[in-house]
Amino acid sequence: MARGNRYDVVKDKVSIGDKSHGWKCVALYTSFNLWTKEARTKGYMIRECFPKNSIPNANANYEVILK
Repeated sequence: MARGNRYDVVKDKVSIGDKSHGWKCVALYTSFNLWTKEARTKGYMIRECFPKNSIPNANANYEVILK
C-alpha cells in the first residue's frame, strides 16, 4: 500500500453490500464501485467511487466541516 492511498486492492470479488471501515458498497460499474458512508454530521451521506477490486481503507475516512 502506498502512503496516503485511500483504498486497498483485494483478490476477492467485491459485491453489493460489502462493508469496509464504515463504507458500504451500493453499486457496481464497469471500472469502479460506488461506496457510501454516513457522515458524522447528521443527515449527510458521503458517496465515493473506488476502482474495481478495491475496498476503502482507514485513510478514506474524512469529514466535511460546514461553517
